[in-house]
Amino acid sequence: MSPALVGGIAGGVAVLLIGLLSPARKCPDCGTALPKFRTPGNAKQAMLGGWTCPKCGIELDRKGRKRR
Repeated sequence: MSPALVGGIAGGVAVLLIGLLSPARKCPDCGTALPKFRTPGNAKQAMLGGWTCPKCGIELDRKGRKRR
């Protein structure tokens, strides 16, 4: 196996572990748990990260804070 392939696999595993083991984020308004893996609701969220709370509809940035 080439070193680039091994590094790519190790990097992918590391990203998955960080995502799965990070603490759950909650909506600052209603306290609903946000999903571990996001699906962007619009182009802005796809480019900059973030969520829309499924319960109250507030738009959050990638760190779970209210977006202005």
